[in-house]
Amino acid sequence: MSTDVLSHFGVLDELIQVIYQGFDRFVLLSQVTESAWSIYLGLKGPEGRWWRGSWSTKDILNITNGVQPSSQVLENFAEKLRTTFVNGDLAIREWTEKDSDIDLTFGPTAKRPLHMALKELSAAEAASQATALFIDIALQAQSRKCQLNPLFAPRNVVAESSHANSASTLPSKRTPLGLSQVPVPAVNQAAERKIKALEAELARSKEKSPLGDAISKPSASSRPPKGASLANPNKKARKYQALEFESDED
Repeated sequence: MSTDVLSHFGVLDELIQVIYQGFDRFVLLSQVTESAWSIYLGLKGPEGRWWRGSWSTKDILNITNGVQPSSQVLENFAEKLRTTFVNGDLAIREWTEKDSDIDLTFGPTAKRPLHMALKELSAAEAASQATALFIDIALQAQSRKCQLNPLFAPRNVVAESSHANSASTLPSKRTPLGLSQVPVPAVNQAAERKIKALEAELARSKEKSPLGDAISKPSASSRPPKGASLANPNKKARKYQALEFESDED
């Protein structure tokens, strides 16, 4: 019967979470076996304190009022606990550094939060638990070529690969850029097109307008007639007769 109940709690196996309680930080591990669902809680600090708590089949049935629930009810219950764990909806109730036993609360803001009693492990048990945890991490890392964090590549590797990719795209020899090869900003290109269009329009207007010919070549009618005054072309120029002086001999 124990196996039948805990077989639905497989979704809670090998989960890990971090709890921030004030200035303290805890690491939380979830493990499921055929006999119980266990929680390990470690406190970050120089003392390296660990706690352990578990729910057996009897504990789970007590939560369900002692009635053997259906498989669907057990699966839904385990899935809700998993969601609470993954979302970090966890808290340590009324804990101080002097307490040896603490309570872990699932869903502290829920209408019916659940509590699991945790007992502190001895120094030897805490060291054994930490070692077992690192062994599991090392075994899982073997499939990733012993990489501790498989999701992130080292920064120097990323920088080298990006540098190699950029270097491969560069030409082998640098050639001087001609004027046609110099990149021109889009704004300058648009202004140049407008200037050319205005010049073309001005040229067409000059070809069609007679004013341009009148300016470039003055007509014969605009020239003053022969003998006319240069100051006033409508009047004839005055003729001046040379003055003659009588000789003293006469």
